[in-house]
Amino acid sequence: MNRSTSEANAVATGEVEGTVRDLSLDDKQMTTDSCAVNTEQHHGLLCSLYGVWQTMKGRSSGRQSKMASNASDLDSPGIQSAVEKLYSRVATDPNGKFEFHLGAEYAISKLGYDKAEIGALPKSSTQSFAGVANPHIIDPIHTGEVVLDIGPGSGTDLMLAARRVGPTGRAIGVEMTEEMIKRCTASIAAMGLNNVEIRRGNAESLPIDDASIDVVISNGVLNLVPDKALAVREVFRVLRPGGRFLFGDIVVSTTLLQKISRNVDLWALCVGGATTETGLVTLVAEAGFQRVKVTKHFDCVRGTSKEFFARFLGVRGVNIHALKPG
Repeated sequence: MNRSTSEANAVATGEVEGTVRDLSLDDKQMTTDSCAVNTEQHHGLLCSLYGVWQTMKGRSSGRQSKMASNASDLDSPGIQSAVEKLYSRVATDPNGKFEFHLGAEYAISKLGYDKAEIGALPKSSTQSFAGVANPHIIDPIHTGEVVLDIGPGSGTDLMLAARRVGPTGRAIGVEMTEEMIKRCTASIAAMGLNNVEIRRGNAESLPIDDASIDVVISNGVLNLVPDKALAVREVFRVLRPGGRFLFGDIVVSTTLLQKISRNVDLWALCVGGATTETGLVTLVAEAGFQRVKVTKHFDCVRGTSKEFFARFLGVRGVNIHALKPG
């Protein structure tokens, strides 16, 4: 085992003191504020390691690290601002450098999207695709259904859903990032789709009527939401009885992330807000859903700049199916 692997193992298992000395991370060299999201400088790995170290150090010394005890304590506006800033750049500069994969080839090769279907969509949409799973292979979306896509981004999943439901159905997207709305709207116009609309809003307060939706989809969004329980209850509210929640998201396989999951600096990197697979399934079931199950896993971090650290957290994408009783 090389030195880098040994250091990461030590962090992952909580043997922090020796690791901190080896990495030479102290309060003078790196602060929590310096770990603010900065995809240009690719500091995700060091910032994540620093977040773990600060948590362990605070626990052992009695100092308070930058954590929140529950969803109400989180800096929700700060998280939203960081997420919007990052994904605005994804919308306007999809060829830039990011710590996650983007684009049509990624969707096809790593997430199992159909090549012909992706090829039929405008590049203005697929270039900025940043999903982590594939909700379209969980369960068929039928002609005539009403589909809601939470956080459609540039519109790839939304337009695929619109094509599946056909002219007698409808696809609605709820997106909070203005630049993504602009890109998505342009792509919808380029496709000539008349059964699609996009509304500005967020997952914690959906601008959708009660019991008006047949299928809710999302892809890599729930991990970015501060109050996940509220977001899932919102999905339950808007679904008709018998409606389906078909979504993909990021999960982790280790309890380590639970110790840093309230660090607001790590949320926009799709790490700080993730939960375990069991925790995510339980969260959905507790909202009232039935037949909640993971249907597929995805290696969405392979080849990314954060792959090394992600492996120790067990980061991966999952497809999840859930049914509203009725």
